[in-house]
Amino acid sequence: MEEMLDTWRKSVDLQIPMMDDFKIRMMKNRREILENFLQTGTGWTLALGCMTPLEDSDRFEDLRIKVKAFVDWAASELDSLNTLR
Repeated sequence: MEEMLDTWRKSVDLQIPMMDDFKIRMMKNRREILENFLQTGTGWTLALGCMTPLEDSDRFEDLRIKVKAFVDWAASELDSLNTLR
C-alpha cells in the first residue's frame, strides 16, 4: 500500500519517467485522477480505522499516517485546481 501511494503521487506530479503521451494524459485528467485518489484513500482510511493490529502497532500507525497524508495531499491538490478555475 505504501508503494502504491508513493507511485501514484509521483506519477500525478510527473516525478517518474514516462512517455510524453502519458504525461499529457496525466495532465489532462489530473482532476479526475485526484478525485479517484481521494475516494480510494478515504476508503482505505475507513478500512484501517476498523482494524486492530495483532503485532507491530507502530508500523500500522505509520501506515495510517501515510494514508491520511495521501488523502490530505489529494484534497489539497483538488483545492488548488478549484482555485485556478
